[in-house]
Amino acid sequence: MTRPTTRNEDRAPLNPGYAIPPPLFPPTPRSPAHWPLPPAVLVAPAPEAVPRRRHRARKVDGAFMSGALTVLSLASLLVTIAVVAV
Repeated sequence: MTRPTTRNEDRAPLNPGYAIPPPLFPPTPRSPAHWPLPPAVLVAPAPEAVPRRRHRARKVDGAFMSGALTVLSLASLLVTIAVVAV
């Protein structure tokens, strides 16, 4: 068996109102070889070396503190339930 083929006669003619209009301006070149060179005045000087930061002591993260307090509160809740149950 072969697949049914679609013929051009079966298709509706395209509406010319939906045609893509030609571009108003020529396309810009995409290769850097065609780009103009900037004037020497606008060229930024080379960046200076930035001194490295010294290692600072890490502060306790807020998410860690929240988790630690949650674990402590759950542990105290379990101890309280155990004391009340006895």
